[in-house]
Amino acid sequence: MNPKISIIVPVYNVEPYIHKCIDSILKQTFEDFELILVDDGSPDNCGKICDEYSKLDNRIKVLHKENGGVSSARNAGIRTAKGEYIGFVDSDDFIHQRMYELLYSYGIKHTADVVLCDYLVVNDEEMHNTNYDIPEFNEEQYSNIESLYQLYTNLDIQFVIPCNKLFRRSLFNNLKFIEGKRHEDEIIAHRILFKSSKVTYLPIKLYYYFQRKDSFMKSFNIERLDVFYAFKDRIEFFKEIKQPELEKKAEFSYIGTLFLYYFKAKREVPHSGQVLKALKKDFCMNLGTFVKNPYFIRKEKICWFLFVVHPSLYQLYINYKSRNWLGDTN
Repeated sequence: MNPKISIIVPVYNVEPYIHKCIDSILKQTFEDFELILVDDGSPDNCGKICDEYSKLDNRIKVLHKENGGVSSARNAGIRTAKGEYIGFVDSDDFIHQRMYELLYSYGIKHTADVVLCDYLVVNDEEMHNTNYDIPEFNEEQYSNIESLYQLYTNLDIQFVIPCNKLFRRSLFNNLKFIEGKRHEDEIIAHRILFKSSKVTYLPIKLYYYFQRKDSFMKSFNIERLDVFYAFKDRIEFFKEIKQPELEKKAEFSYIGTLFLYYFKAKREVPHSGQVLKALKKDFCMNLGTFVKNPYFIRKEKICWFLFVVHPSLYQLYINYKSRNWLGDTN
């Protein structure tokens, strides 16, 4: 008999955290699962720790592979998975004792393709009860298109990240995480949501996202610019599925992030010139489409032409406007 859930944990260089992660999964009130630990060529003792756990619980499978990144590890786990649903947990995070019980039961109740919950950001100094009493809540139901609109609400992160969800395994037929890119969650989220006939959202915090001091998302480096690959893919995807309103929302996110990241990367990231040049070229090529976007006011669109002529002119104008807004006359 195949398990009802396959839980995939990519493991890389997380020796101080891996025990808490695995223990929180093994303590689940829902027991009909397989746990697939993917040792992604970890240089520490994580591979050995995973093997030791597999001797203690026959639900655990361990895959050892060369390092390929989190997307590669997740894809390897998906190929091995036998469950009706698939869940992902990052190896430095942990989960509430009833997380998979609730996600699975509501998935079955509503025949949902994706079930998701809220998450809580935690750090080293905090202690958290992973078995607190669940308060009453009202689940919410979304169609695939309604789910895509949530990418542009205050629930955007909940609908993007994979680790607070259960996915029907068939969603990954002919679909996988893009390897060799950061921001892999943003790259795949819209495609999975579109393939889902029904999405169920539980507004309760069941996933504990551990914010490490050396977290990738806390630093700013050239890999952060991979987010534009995801945003451009969304624009093209929404055009392909004939959702013009979503296409405009995706353009709005793309352009807003472009100006924020472009100048930040120019200041802080060495050797980012070629990437920034490509971003500017792409913006210029699509300027005719972008100026038709109703989410931007006329003054913003005029400023874009300063950026096209020379990014420094745009930056000087923005700095001048900021000083005037703050009342700085020096």
